[in-house]
Amino acid sequence: MSPSIHKYLTYKIIARIIVLTLFGLIFKSFDLSFIKDNPDYNTRSLVFVTMYVVVGFIIWEGAVRISKFTERKLSQSANRKKLIVLCSVFLLYGVIAAFVFGFIYAVTDILFFNRYEAWDSFTLPSYDLIFGSFLFYFLILAFNGIIFYYRQWRENLLHTERLMRENTEAKYEALRNQIDPHFFFNSLSVLTNLVYKDPDIAADYITQLAKTYRYILDKKFENMVTLETELNFLESYLFLINIRHQNSINIEIDLDDNIIKKCLIAPATLQMLFENAIKHTRFSLTSPLSISLKKEDNWLIVKNNLCKKQSSEASSGLGLENIKKRYELIGNNSIIICESNDSFIVKIPVILPL
Repeated sequence: MSPSIHKYLTYKIIARIIVLTLFGLIFKSFDLSFIKDNPDYNTRSLVFVTMYVVVGFIIWEGAVRISKFTERKLSQSANRKKLIVLCSVFLLYGVIAAFVFGFIYAVTDILFFNRYEAWDSFTLPSYDLIFGSFLFYFLILAFNGIIFYYRQWRENLLHTERLMRENTEAKYEALRNQIDPHFFFNSLSVLTNLVYKDPDIAADYITQLAKTYRYILDKKFENMVTLETELNFLESYLFLINIRHQNSINIEIDLDDNIIKKCLIAPATLQMLFENAIKHTRFSLTSPLSISLKKEDNWLIVKNNLCKKQSSEASSGLGLENIKKRYELIGNNSIIICESNDSFIVKIPVILPL
């Protein structure tokens, strides 16, 4: 066992003993048989508190183990079911623990001090015993619950931080790799031909290519950008695509200026969706690919006509999955994907600044 773990266990045991001692003193104050004028008052108080701490420690540890066991068994269950089962288990355990404590308390009082008040209360339940049993059970349930759910909260916090870090790294990798080497090499190939055929367009092509990769480098660590910034990047990307595909792609963007300036979007989302449509749709000059972007209610709608390529290699779906996970981490809404025989639609939630 490492020193840090040993120190943690030591502190935990000491903390439990202190808490149980305090509650033992409080519980003792409700027992009217503890009269200060009696000669055995101090000894009886010490025995009672010691018994309370020992029994309480055992029952507390039992509650922790039951809690962990129940949580492990219900790890795949819904939160509501978890809560109902946990409360039921703790209620049953609390009743048993309270009566076990009452029995040990009564027997200890008889054996050490020949006093039968506690036994009379145990065999014929009185208000004091019921209240004392509830207080004891409340101790177990409350402190175990606080410690257990504090630990869960810390674990969830660390899990969330890890997800955020992984999300940042994933977004960086996605942004860096989404415009993959094939696109880069194809762009160079197109540029080679343009240099000889049309130097002016070649110069524009180089400028737009530089803007495309500059965007990837500049926005790689940002969670959100304005839709206007994303559309400027998309314009550069589509310039390169249209030259390579000889204007066989029709783009229609119908958005209000207010939405363009205020709406926020995850970087490279539109580029990924447009690239996805180009990669998986068969099109030509006579049968062009049509991609539209518009706003409906609280969604940005990206739609393209669908005529799937006859390819033996199935789509990996990594691009769409990447966008979906990013939006799930950004907010409560994820993207919606709708596919029919002749169209493919992706709905992106409209996110406005607070």
